[in-house]
Amino acid sequence: MEEERYDVQVFLEFLKKVLLKYPGQRIVMVLDNAKIHHSKLLVPFLNEHEYELELVFLPPYSPNLNLIEGDR
Repeated sequence: MEEERYDVQVFLEFLKKVLLKYPGQRIVMVLDNAKIHHSKLLVPFLNEHEYELELVFLPPYSPNLNLIEGDR
């Protein structure tokens, strides 16, 4: 079984699909601080879609805001 890769290219394709799914709408996406979410490769795309897409980042350590972290 082939292992799935989750890198900046996969994230960029995801963002493109989200914009296609919700044309003309303002999308605010809350993200953790994974390196791929801050990649310089995203800058041209994000600049091109700055009125349609806003990325909001959680504070660096905030398990109480990131439900996937669970109770600790």
